[in-house]
Amino acid sequence: YNSDTFESVPNRDGRYTFGASCVSQCPYNYLATEVGSCTLVCPQNSQEVTVNNVQKCEKCSKPCPEGEQPPTQRPGEGGVWGPQ
Repeated sequence: YNSDTFESVPNRDGRYTFGASCVSQCPYNYLATEVGSCTLVCPQNSQEVTVNNVQKCEKCSKPCPEGEQPPTQRPGEGGVWGPQ
């Protein structure tokens, strides 16, 4: 975070927020978001991708293909932002 410009900036050594903790990588079955958090489902207009064995959410460069829109929750999971 750049406190002079009040913007998030890329940090290759950055960490992700997971609940109240900071983690170097998201736990198994969680997705890394562009804003630096771990989630079970990607935000609207994003899709799940795997890059260098890391599952993450990536914005669709054009409208997401049909069927690529994220579900509201994965089967067996609590809710959009994790188990309740």
